[in-house]
Amino acid sequence: MKKEYYSTFLNGLEDPVEGILHKTGGISVPRMLKGAAVYRSVREPHLSCMQRTYQILCEMRPEKDLNAALRRLSATDSWLDRFDFESIAGMRFRIVTAVDGQPSAGDMRYVAMLEKSICEQTGMLVARERPQVELWVNLRQEALYFLWRMNKKEGQKNEDPLRRDLCETMAALARPQGGQTVILGLTGPNLPDALRAQGAASVGAVLAGHLKSGAAKGYGTVRILSGTPGCTGLEAGTMDAVFVALAPKGNFSIQEEDLRGTLREAMRIGKRNGRLVVFYPRSLGQPFRRLYEQERLFSYQVTVSGEECRLEGFRIPEEPLS
Repeated sequence: MKKEYYSTFLNGLEDPVEGILHKTGGISVPRMLKGAAVYRSVREPHLSCMQRTYQILCEMRPEKDLNAALRRLSATDSWLDRFDFESIAGMRFRIVTAVDGQPSAGDMRYVAMLEKSICEQTGMLVARERPQVELWVNLRQEALYFLWRMNKKEGQKNEDPLRRDLCETMAALARPQGGQTVILGLTGPNLPDALRAQGAASVGAVLAGHLKSGAAKGYGTVRILSGTPGCTGLEAGTMDAVFVALAPKGNFSIQEEDLRGTLREAMRIGKRNGRLVVFYPRSLGQPFRRLYEQERLFSYQVTVSGEECRLEGFRIPEEPLS
């Protein structure tokens, strides 16, 4: 039996994330929202392209504010049939109130009303500090969602300035299955991991300038090249997909002249009709404008760490970029 889920991702990536969902077995997608997806799955989803995932306990028409939403949820029991009573009795929970997915304070009187109702109906216990479960009251323009957060315990974080959910989407857009891929300016393990998950036959990389040669020991099977992003030493026309990804607020800098050389190298080593995928803060956009002379396959604008960025893909041309 399919259960209904609500997952969040970076605003602006609705189209590629919807494509990933449709290609994932056992999932149907009733609707996409700005920065979120509502879908049904036959199994508990573990989607790396998502930021957070919740099981939907209840979906109602939107209310005027959070307090009205809390009062309405306290007065109904329509969400009860989504609880597994045998497994949740005695579990500690807290309520998180949010507007459009961003935590926002509601009147604690109404929060307490809903807490009391949950405790009486399910046998769960309130624990506002160190809970086992987070129940989200998320008010959006489209609907009011009552949610059970599923991935509260996140995996071990690394110091890669490129987010894993973003890298997963980048990798899916490159379509690397069975192909040779290379990253010009590797910043961490997230993009190589995503490429391997998408079926890349090999992942090569030139380290970003701020990383030392031993930094990539924990990056799995990525092949570290001894050159620079602008001079890799690879043969021309050998790579199915090439990546140039500049993290916002990264702890390294790239001179504009070096970036232009990196883009020329990317076009040189890419196979004809292969893909060049670039991600960069808009503030560094000038060197990338020359790429617009090539066939652009996709272009998305996203905000990461408060900075406007672009994720774009280009077809590698027959003639190298001059």
